[in-house]
Amino acid sequence: MAAFAATAGRLLGLRAAGTEGRLLRLRGAGLQRALLQPASATGDAAQRRQVAHFTFQPDPEPQEYGQTQKMNLFQAITSALDNSLAKDPTAVIFGEDVAFGGVFRCTVGLRDKYGKDRVFNTPLCEQGIVGFGIGIAVTGATAIAEIQFADYIFPAFDQIVNEAAKYRYRSGDLFNCGSLTIRAPWGCVGHGALYHSQSPEAFFAHCPGIKSKVTKVFFLFL
Repeated sequence: MAAFAATAGRLLGLRAAGTEGRLLRLRGAGLQRALLQPASATGDAAQRRQVAHFTFQPDPEPQEYGQTQKMNLFQAITSALDNSLAKDPTAVIFGEDVAFGGVFRCTVGLRDKYGKDRVFNTPLCEQGIVGFGIGIAVTGATAIAEIQFADYIFPAFDQIVNEAAKYRYRSGDLFNCGSLTIRAPWGCVGHGALYHSQSPEAFFAHCPGIKSKVTKVFFLFL
């Protein structure tokens, strides 16, 4: 809980650091009007369609690639998480047991490198993990939430489908959770009976507002 409090305090400090994200849109006397009547409410049909539909914008292809290195899937995930924390000062990683490296060792060394306010454990509550990530993402920061096994994602189904996925649409594009990534490993142990071997990605693949990516590790992008 101390890590939660420290992170919340740090996120409040993003305003002073100039990385306040969506909060920039709420400045000035137009706050109440913006909340009650989003810009899309009075826009033309094309603008309303833009708010109602999501178009994925991939990152541009780099002109040059760095040195390549052979690694397994888990090492590649660790490298990607490391790069995210290094490039984005607002990025935080959180979930069950991520502080010591996670059960699949994908966050090994990241807490020591970036500090306990950016890589930290959470209570055993998947609904709370995703809800916390939604709050971080709405402020404009980058949230990387880990569900220890994909099987455990079901308690967070309401937060993902009814809250995160619909946040931008229901606010008229005033807010969104586009900087939230949920990582949920599946099939990683080969056999794990009822609660460690399911692959639930199909439940989310057909939900508007969510982009799912399936490798040996299951990702949800909001």
